[in-house]
Amino acid sequence: MVGGVVGFPAGRSARRVAGGFRPVSKTRVLFCVDSVGDEAGTERHVADVASRLDRSRFELHLCCLADSPRLRELSTACACRLFPVGRVYSPSGLSQIVRLHRYINAQAIDIVHTYMPKATIVGVLAALGSRARAVVASRRNIGYWQTPRSLRLFRFLTRHTTRVLANSEAVKRWIVETERLPPDRVDVIYNGVDMEAFRGDRADPRAAEALGIPPAATVVGMVANYRPVKDPHLFLQAARLVAAEVPSAVFLLVGKGPLGDELARLAADLGLGDRVSFTDGRGRVVDYLARMSVGCLSSRSEGFSNAILEYMAAGLPVVATDVGGNAEAVEDGGNGYLIRSRDPRDFAAAVIRLVQEESLRRTMGARSIEICRQKFDIGVSLERQQDYYCKVLEPAA
Repeated sequence: MVGGVVGFPAGRSARRVAGGFRPVSKTRVLFCVDSVGDEAGTERHVADVASRLDRSRFELHLCCLADSPRLRELSTACACRLFPVGRVYSPSGLSQIVRLHRYINAQAIDIVHTYMPKATIVGVLAALGSRARAVVASRRNIGYWQTPRSLRLFRFLTRHTTRVLANSEAVKRWIVETERLPPDRVDVIYNGVDMEAFRGDRADPRAAEALGIPPAATVVGMVANYRPVKDPHLFLQAARLVAAEVPSAVFLLVGKGPLGDELARLAADLGLGDRVSFTDGRGRVVDYLARMSVGCLSSRSEGFSNAILEYMAAGLPVVATDVGGNAEAVEDGGNGYLIRSRDPRDFAAAVIRLVQEESLRRTMGARSIEICRQKFDIGVSLERQQDYYCKVLEPAA
């Protein structure tokens, strides 16, 4: 079942203690994550699930390796704990793994669910020999960061993981191939998006004006942190070609990151200095999406893009590179275009067609909303994840 839960019978509602099982009313789940402080996709996903998980069925413990204001905000929704880890392989890092191991036992955690590479190392090692009944490791990208050494480590960790949870079929295929896992040990649940949060009437139109974007301009935007894997250089190179064909077009990069200064210089070198705006982490994504006509993603690698889901929830057509799980959300020619080369001319051609053909733009935007509502609404995704937790505890037949 694509995007659903496969391979499990129903779960049980008891916890092992000395002398047998005792009934429990809730399943205790521990999320182990690097941080929830950033606004990147995984951090937002974890925060969304942590704040929405059904408290009548689950008791959630959110354990982070780095502190943030967001972690403290989430303490009203779940038990939040800090296990500060800089370097995993250091005396302080190892001491935090031991501390987390003790916490798992003391809190009678049923399921340890890890996100992000560092937290997966810490969480899986901490769960070794603990009383946790299951360990689930999320994989949310196709390993652009991995080295041969890290791949060997993750193959070892996977041997001590009950299930691996991917966020797209593309990620599942990559895990099966590189970590040498049987396909039936890897499951897929797509990310979800809160469609209500991205309605146009929830947006503040002043956000784009504050960046100097003219009211009559046609805005082509990209939501992505300024990192090499997102390849914002390709977006800007395509923007130069779009600008030459569409005088009303301006370009908006919503994000932040280490490439900010370099991208500003590139925009100036391309003659786009007065037609490109950078948010540098300021403002709400929903406010900027409401001002866009086309949502773009020029990534070199993706697991399953939250930015694409947000474009779709906002009713935008999408132009994205055909990498990772992008094709599982974007119907080529249906709600956008998938670009199979890294030639700026190909990327620009799709954008130009959309900004020049309003009826096509509206049709594709409506299709984006339809697909998003059917497959990627946060309620659908959350229900699948909650059912998954119940089923993962059932012993194999």
